[in-house]
Amino acid sequence: MSIRPFYIRSRARGGPQLLLLLVCACTPRASKTITRLTAESEVRVAQHERFQAMVKQDVVALDTLLDDELTYVHTGGDLQSRPQFIDMIKKQKLVYESIEPSEVRVRVYDGLALATGRSQQRVRNASGVQSFGIRFIEVYVRREGHWLLTAWEATRLSTT
Repeated sequence: MSIRPFYIRSRARGGPQLLLLLVCACTPRASKTITRLTAESEVRVAQHERFQAMVKQDVVALDTLLDDELTYVHTGGDLQSRPQFIDMIKKQKLVYESIEPSEVRVRVYDGLALATGRSQQRVRNASGVQSFGIRFIEVYVRREGHWLLTAWEATRLSTT
């Protein structure tokens, strides 16, 4: 939205007065920018809520944040469907103790959003506790007014 000043000179009671009227000019470009920024913000909120649900092992919340067609690829290459991923969290086969994303970039397209970034993770599984960094890409789809994770893939970063 761009705001353009519009000036009117008038004579009231003998002296000139300058009246400033602000006229809002909602251009298509400004409207698209606002829509994109809003969508990016909503995707970031969805991502934050999902990470929190994973750390808290809140499968009820996860159920509302994941698309039915989810494909989830872990750093080791294991592929899971939505039911498999939720079951893994529920049964605590993999416990996310912390997830700290950084350098996240969100790009929005008609009903679809891509997010890329890095994250420091601390997880616990049958092998013990591990801390490591990852680089990820995730895809969100907008369904019924909500951004849902539909694809995730991560690569473990070297520790050099």
